[in-house]
Amino acid sequence: MYRVSKQLWFCAAHQVRLSETQCEAMHGHNYRVLVHAEAKELDGTSYVIDFAALKKAAVEACARFDHANINEVEPFREGEKNPTAEELARYLCEQLAARFDDARVRISKVEVFETDNNRAEYCP
Repeated sequence: MYRVSKQLWFCAAHQVRLSETQCEAMHGHNYRVLVHAEAKELDGTSYVIDFAALKKAAVEACARFDHANINEVEPFREGEKNPTAEELARYLCEQLAARFDDARVRISKVEVFETDNNRAEYCP
């Protein structure tokens, strides 16, 4: 199995609804996102996936949250999903999988770091 990863960053604020901790208050993070793709076979260029294409798609998926209040962005608006790192990882993974997953390659995991010490991951 071949595996590659692409890393990117964005800044955003959020408020974790229904939390009994200080995370209920509006606060911000410099999010780090790590996208993992895998394939049993390489393509004709000997890639799992072109890093440039993966970067472009990941930047587009994250752009809606960059310098925004995540609570005001679909699918995390009031009454929808809570904007936790776990839900953000799932959302980003599903967005990228819809774009790239096929018979050869798949998005295998997305990790979202809120801080250097706090990380959530989603594996479909």
